[in-house]
Amino acid sequence: MGGGIGLFLVMAVAGGVWGITSLVHSFQGGAYSCLPSDFPRYPGSTVSSETTSVHANGHECRMTFESNADIDTVGPYFESHLKSGDWTVGSVDYSAGTITFSRVTRPQVSGTAKLSPLQHGTRIAIVLDS
Repeated sequence: MGGGIGLFLVMAVAGGVWGITSLVHSFQGGAYSCLPSDFPRYPGSTVSSETTSVHANGHECRMTFESNADIDTVGPYFESHLKSGDWTVGSVDYSAGTITFSRVTRPQVSGTAKLSPLQHGTRIAIVLDS
């Protein structure tokens, strides 16, 4: 009987560790995001911060991702992916590292993607107002 209880406890702890690890990896990949599900995410990037706030005119989502890819690869990716589906690009300023965008069907949903170089990669700061 004692062996059965011990085995159950070991399995419960292992399952808990697996569940927490899975949740952390999902969050780092952007699975639990304040961004809409159809918003482009750079492949392999991880979430470094997320802030959501509500104000009189709606709500604001701020998410920061980090990627190992250089800014010359990340910028064109976002520009092309924000020109498809329900998204459109308002302006692109590669010298400032800024792309403005909005939804096609709801233009009041708009934001910016600010790209900045890291020592080994790119920081992608998204601000979305809706």
